[in-house]
Amino acid sequence: MAKYNLTWQESDAQLLDALLLATGGEGGATLQDVLLMADAVDGTVFSLEEVTAGLEKLTATGCISVQKNKLYLSPDFLQAYEKTTLAEGVEEQSARPLEKLLHQKEITAEAIEQARNSVFKKYKLKNHYQQYLEQFG
Repeated sequence: MAKYNLTWQESDAQLLDALLLATGGEGGATLQDVLLMADAVDGTVFSLEEVTAGLEKLTATGCISVQKNKLYLSPDFLQAYEKTTLAEGVEEQSARPLEKLLHQKEITAEAIEQARNSVFKKYKLKNHYQQYLEQFG
């Protein structure tokens, strides 16, 4: 079995944050829209490796799904995110709500492998990333 990074990275939270902003919490967004949003917010430009690892982990933990070449936030994730952001006003927290939520989700090599084989074989992530680079890179 291939080696996987089974810990959450800052780039994973940034990618998820960009997806939240790109979708407005509803519907889906293309990878290009997500990458453009990350760049617009704080100048973040993800490498292909960061995008690949982040999307695999987010899919494996059920935070997002891929349908018809768009990335969607899962209803369960959105509900948990809403609950966490509402609680933020009540309690003083050191971590951002998004990071707190991610660190509550366990990443397993088996789940990443399953996401890779079922979702990302069809999605052609590298092609979408390459199109983004050609157009905006």
